[in-house]
Amino acid sequence: MNKLKVKTLNLSLLVHRRSTMWAGTRRPSPPATTVHEIDFAGDVIVTTVTSSGSAAAVWLRSLTPSLRNLQTPIVGLDCEWRPNFTAGSSNLVATLQLCFSSQCLILQLQYMDSIPRILRDFLSDPSISFVGVGIMADVSKLYDDYDLQCGNPVDLDPLCCSYLGLDNRRSLGLKGYAKEILGLTMVKPRRVTLSNWESRVLSYCQIEYACIDACASYYLGCRLLSE
Repeated sequence: MNKLKVKTLNLSLLVHRRSTMWAGTRRPSPPATTVHEIDFAGDVIVTTVTSSGSAAAVWLRSLTPSLRNLQTPIVGLDCEWRPNFTAGSSNLVATLQLCFSSQCLILQLQYMDSIPRILRDFLSDPSISFVGVGIMADVSKLYDDYDLQCGNPVDLDPLCCSYLGLDNRRSLGLKGYAKEILGLTMVKPRRVTLSNWESRVLSYCQIEYACIDACASYYLGCRLLSE
């Protein structure tokens, strides 16, 4: 009887030790905010990737002085979401990218601890032109998925066609317009386009892709709306 008790006790100690060992080797949670330097068009774009509402608020507040000094403030806007190959269904927007000057913000919306009021106010500000090629689809999904309303979206597609003297039905897409109007080469690998944008930790290739899409939109907007 005493031997049985000893064996039972030893087994419980072994389980406790293993549990402690497993708990000690758990991977730490990924940081809520990371900052990267992305090279594009000869510029270094300081890119903040975050799921923190407070970090997003700090980034947006830092833009306020610069935007107030502009007669026509322009911000590049783009979104990414995980592709869905089932007809009639769509995944939630995973990332929202905003670009101004040499700064880019990538918000991982599905992991945000909160959506700050300043983000809603910023997006709904009618004095800011939010630009992108085919931007209306992104704006519509932002509203449907997160109740985020864009006050002044500007679709660059017809403006680009007019600039190049093209029929509006012949869209070249962001990559084509960047090449023809700005002389910039954008690399858009299909494996990144169709990657899992809902990943908790985005790869460098995803961050670079998302940043450059928003920045190219910003550069195009500056060219077309300033002339």
